[in-house]
Amino acid sequence: MLNRRYLRIKVLQILYPFFQDEEKNINARERELLTSIDKIYELYIYLLLLLKEIRYYGTNLGEGRKKKHLPTAHDLNPDLRFINNRVLVKIADSTALYKEKDKRKVGWQADEDSIIKKFYQNIIASKEYAAFMALPASTFEDEKQFMVTLYKKHLSENDDLKQHLIEKNIHWASDYMLANICIVKTIEGMQEDKDLELMPLYKADDDQDFTLELFRKTILDDTANMKLIEGKIANWEPERIASMDMLLMKMALTEVMNFPGIPVKVTLNEYIEISKLYSSPKSNTFINGILDAIVKELRSQKKVVKVGRGLIE
Repeated sequence: MLNRRYLRIKVLQILYPFFQDEEKNINARERELLTSIDKIYELYIYLLLLLKEIRYYGTNLGEGRKKKHLPTAHDLNPDLRFINNRVLVKIADSTALYKEKDKRKVGWQADEDSIIKKFYQNIIASKEYAAFMALPASTFEDEKQFMVTLYKKHLSENDDLKQHLIEKNIHWASDYMLANICIVKTIEGMQEDKDLELMPLYKADDDQDFTLELFRKTILDDTANMKLIEGKIANWEPERIASMDMLLMKMALTEVMNFPGIPVKVTLNEYIEISKLYSSPKSNTFINGILDAIVKELRSQKKVVKVGRGLIE
């Protein structure tokens, strides 16, 4: 689910206030880091549960219409292809999803029924819904593609949903896009003869270790990294360099020096790309120049040690 770049960004987001904070409580910030990462998975589960709730609302609506005083023929025999969409059924019946729901104590509450109703009404009023319901028959692939399209057009870009999530948890605002991508990938990966498979929080078994080690060692190596940077900015006063640029360079140097399995080129490219998101327009060129000069010096001193096929310096 979370790639290494996203994990680097999460570390950056915790390290930045850490270095601004006089107290500098490493343990507290580390817990905050792990919590911020875990909250992404809560959002993922919450959005999957939304699809279950939309189906549940439609089911209850249909049952209520059958009990009307004078039900119509359509009330008594509704078209259930949306309710019985096999993607929605797999989500609704997923044991794994319910386990995560209970474990994380996350879910849609009774006071959120009005917004679920709005989502349902938007869906059944859509041209995508009309086109799907007009099909003479549908395969599992048809139903899967329909749900992907529906989610992308009527939920992931829904302003009401975005606002609801921000009000629910302010941390979800920055993770909303990633969670939506993961929902779509989860649907696209469904197989007709298998239960719903949830994406794991970390893509690789060692990703959490990577995250924590990057966080801790960037702090522990701060003085050494600062000395390396100062050696290459003779015409600059360190105080005039943006705090974010300085932190990105320190993280990059920490990774170059402490993660022998990651190619230098990969590390440098990652932090250049992150700088485009979090620094000024010209920062990536400045950061790239300083890091390149430092890495050349470290290589000449045989201080960059890489292991593994194609990585030995």
